[in-house]
Amino acid sequence: MADKKVTVKSGQTLSAIAKANKTTVAAIKAANPKLTTDPKYKGGSTIFSGTKLTIPGASATKKPTTVGGSFDPGRFRMADEASMAKVPATITKPTVTSTSTTTTSPSTSFAFPTTTQYDPGYGSNPVTAAGVSSTYATGRDTLSMAQLQAQFGIAAAVLANNPSLVEALNKILGVGGGPMITDPALQEAIIKGTSWYRDQTDTQRTYDYFRATNPGQFAADLQLNASKIVKQYASMGINITAQQAIEYAQNMMKQVIIKDGKVVRFDQDYLNKLMADSIKFEKTGSIDGRVTYNGLAGKLETMASELYKRAWDYGFPQTMSNTAFGQWFESSIKGLVAGTTNPEDVDNLLQERAKSFAPGLAKFIDQGQTLRQAANPWLNALAMTWEVDPDSLDLNDDYVQRALNVQDEKGNFTTMSIYDTKKLGRRNKEKFDRTEQAKEEKTGIAQAILRDFGFLG
Repeated sequence: MADKKVTVKSGQTLSAIAKANKTTVAAIKAANPKLTTDPKYKGGSTIFSGTKLTIPGASATKKPTTVGGSFDPGRFRMADEASMAKVPATITKPTVTSTSTTTTSPSTSFAFPTTTQYDPGYGSNPVTAAGVSSTYATGRDTLSMAQLQAQFGIAAAVLANNPSLVEALNKILGVGGGPMITDPALQEAIIKGTSWYRDQTDTQRTYDYFRATNPGQFAADLQLNASKIVKQYASMGINITAQQAIEYAQNMMKQVIIKDGKVVRFDQDYLNKLMADSIKFEKTGSIDGRVTYNGLAGKLETMASELYKRAWDYGFPQTMSNTAFGQWFESSIKGLVAGTTNPEDVDNLLQERAKSFAPGLAKFIDQGQTLRQAANPWLNALAMTWEVDPDSLDLNDDYVQRALNVQDEKGNFTTMSIYDTKKLGRRNKEKFDRTEQAKEEKTGIAQAILRDFGFLG
């Protein structure tokens, strides 16, 4: 397919032009030497409206070897904003430039320093840690250092810190009198033998190359990802600094790295665990004697409300002095946010505790009822006797416990009969004596005594 000419339009990037024409950035750079030789184009990372470019035909377009990965900037962007939770309007959309990028909001400011520009214009000269050798013969131009760097995704700055990579590239170029190696399989085998390849993942190498060769787009992706992380934290009701958001976004753009010989993944699970570790717990509130955690907002507040309800339904004492409740509450919140705990895990723990709390109701709990649901007949009996709302009765009340836990003649735990439960309720003078029924009964007894002594007709 023949080459074609295009004129750059306002707002276009080199990667967008390459994608639209089903080619690669490296191929366009190779077909347009001015992008790497003219300083104003900054190694191809900056293009201008009105610039005329040659787009190579299909035969001239070759995808980079998979050793370096794919350089599509879209891979560095996190989930689409439509999938993110709604956040306060104070978080603004990012603004991007090709060299320095800044977003601001009333509470957060992001600053992205200018990234060192990459100039791959080495021709076929060998590379050294100090720079390009000027003594190497320039006649061997069938393979260039720039082509190798683009092919394997190697940024110029990487070479100065990796002697084994320098040696490998020079070996491929035939520096020192050896033959130039043009077989892609042999080239790849040589590259894979370097520490640069062994000590990094494909995503690390792609990240470094993209950051060095396309700093404008890299800054835009980094800023967008950091903004989305801030939104996730805000929806949870957790605070995060701008610097933390940038650091986490950089890690997630790397996706997978090798650290101390171990593979470390930076994904949504990684971010969830960071959010869980950032939660601050303060037991400073109390409702009807039950402890509450103040300062929780967003989704954390919703989770907390549900946990309070579950604890109440399963008879878990929610008091300031109950350290077991505090430990369960905090570990449950962290586990739910981190993704290491699910709602079923929370219920299973509460169910096991409830069965030991009221063994006479274990079979009902095993059927999926909460302790409050299973205890409902006995709660209703006491509530009727005391003339109160059954939902207001605490499962830890001594009289409730006595109704739910009695032993039969064989020593097995069972429940009290409903009739005996009502009689038990009447023995609680503090609660029963305040009822209308108790008052009527006392009035009736008094009137009977007066009649017996002739004071009433």
